[in-house]
Amino acid sequence: MPAKIIGAGLVLTCNPNFDILTNAGVVMQKGTIIELGDMAYLCKTYPNAPVFFDKKALLLPAFINPHVHFEFSGQRCFEYGSFEGWLSSVLKKRTGVLEKSQISMQKAINAQLLSGVGSVGAISSYGLDRYCLRDSPLRVVFFDELIGGQATSSNFKAFSQRHTLTNQLKSARFIPAIAIHAPYSVHKDLAKQVLHTFKSSVISTHFLESQAELEWLESQQGWFNYFYREILKVVPSPSFSSPFEFLDLFKNQRLLLVHALFANRQHLKHAKRISAQTTLITCPRSNRLLSGKILKTGLAKQLNMPIAIATDGESSNYNINFLEELRIALWSFQKPLLDLLPEVLLDATLHASKALGLNTGSLEKGKDADLALFALSGQIEPTLPYILNWLLHARRVKDLWVQGERVVIAGA
Repeated sequence: MPAKIIGAGLVLTCNPNFDILTNAGVVMQKGTIIELGDMAYLCKTYPNAPVFFDKKALLLPAFINPHVHFEFSGQRCFEYGSFEGWLSSVLKKRTGVLEKSQISMQKAINAQLLSGVGSVGAISSYGLDRYCLRDSPLRVVFFDELIGGQATSSNFKAFSQRHTLTNQLKSARFIPAIAIHAPYSVHKDLAKQVLHTFKSSVISTHFLESQAELEWLESQQGWFNYFYREILKVVPSPSFSSPFEFLDLFKNQRLLLVHALFANRQHLKHAKRISAQTTLITCPRSNRLLSGKILKTGLAKQLNMPIAIATDGESSNYNINFLEELRIALWSFQKPLLDLLPEVLLDATLHASKALGLNTGSLEKGKDADLALFALSGQIEPTLPYILNWLLHARRVKDLWVQGERVVIAGA
């Protein structure tokens, strides 16, 4: 396969130094970046390579949305304002939402692509999104999610059947993985059986999204006691005696801790100590809508724990436009904007890639060629204020490549 040169007037490498280049580009071959540099140098070095260069555009790694629920994309009816009210409404109304899932899931996939997302961490509760994601242009880490308050053979069998189907579809761009839903919804013996039986390169779990969850784990009291008795109509049967016991499930694993709004220093230090790698996944809009809080990123920074930004699903958000999520992150996290901007963009690229175990997220030699191109306006300047202005006004990607394949074309 011949080499191709893709370049732009402004390039964000999203490498650890957050290097900004002008009139630069990448050479890609067989879906991999083989060189990064000045356009004049690249064209001279690869004289026979086809060239795609857009002077009035920004080139950067395709975004990565590490936590999104596609199956609930058709919702417009859940209750916001408290986690407890939201969870109750999900259980009451989920059947009607799932009935319309195929059309809404395809719309959600398109929303990801148009907002510059090349890779997703898809959390699948039922497997309804398995084939549409497999057939999509996206690079997908597909998390079969374990839910089951009882360690029964039927719960294990149901999960095993779903995960076996997923494993049969494994490819370079469709990567099977496992998610453990949450401490309040999974029996520890069932979780241990699944994690012992199936290997997963990365594991995702919702962790301490609400005060009610923390109270349930620490004292086996509070709203979840009511939830089991009055909503699920079962006798409460606490499985974990503390947040630490739940975290111990993930020893030596690459772990995504999603939300962690009510996690304290001891919880995060324990997760970091026992896991192979822990990344906090924060979903600013979802967190504000459900729990009324935004993650305090300072604690994670103190512990040198990486953060990645995600949208969650439309069941807990008003859309899953990734550009909108990044803009809300700029409003939410308390730090000077020009200091925060590189962090937010790295959380959406390099850090998210490392969290999912992908070889993407930055424009560097040897990385998979997942690229996003956005139109620019005005006089191009290689400065943070100019890039901030772009992010505030960006509405859709102009061109998108995944594994070197052009999957979104300008005007299409």
